[in-house]
Amino acid sequence: MRENVNVAALAASAEEIHRMAAKVAVKRRGRPRKTEQPKSVAILQAALAAFAGHGFDGTNLRQIATEAEIDVALIPHQFGSKLGLWRAVVDDIAERTLPDFRSIIERGSPETSAGETLQLAMARMIDHLCDTPQLAMFVVNEVGEQGERFEYVYDRLVRPMHDLLLPPIRAAHASGAIKDVNPDFFFATFTAAISMTVVMRPFIARFSSHAKKEQAFRRELKRALLAVGFA
Repeated sequence: MRENVNVAALAASAEEIHRMAAKVAVKRRGRPRKTEQPKSVAILQAALAAFAGHGFDGTNLRQIATEAEIDVALIPHQFGSKLGLWRAVVDDIAERTLPDFRSIIERGSPETSAGETLQLAMARMIDHLCDTPQLAMFVVNEVGEQGERFEYVYDRLVRPMHDLLLPPIRAAHASGAIKDVNPDFFFATFTAAISMTVVMRPFIARFSSHAKKEQAFRRELKRALLAVGFA
């Protein structure tokens, strides 16, 4: 029998993340792209929060339209269907996330070691997912399903991120900056650890006061992961 990650603790975390999303709009860097209309931005923000909090099957277009404060007919007009909107959310995540990590890697200088570049990328991933916990829940939901939608997430987001980060992981491994572990496995485990810890934050807060405070949570997550992965 295939394992299902949507256990009770994850469900509780999803509800907490959805409540957070309802109170605070998803943070975005800079202005919307020139080709991106304000209503499209609102729809994508509301859709990410809804899919993260309720899953694909538990989300309906009217619910998203209410959150985005638009006529529900506008969604099929722009995106075709719920699946079309879901794919647009994935594409939007990829278009806004991947260039950020690419710039970190390309900014490296001769004075910056492979280990330092990798640490910067890992710290940025932690900050990025802490800024948008809905994104972590969204990805965890789809990874747990392992269906056709996961293949889309893998092709558009997971594999490109892997291909971006694998060279600095290999370089850090070759230099001895990270422990003797397979680079592909290192990528899989640290990205999973970050995502799951962010998703489980409401549960962790039950026994760790660090999870109740934003900066303390980020600090401890960075300390824990860097202590485990780096030599």
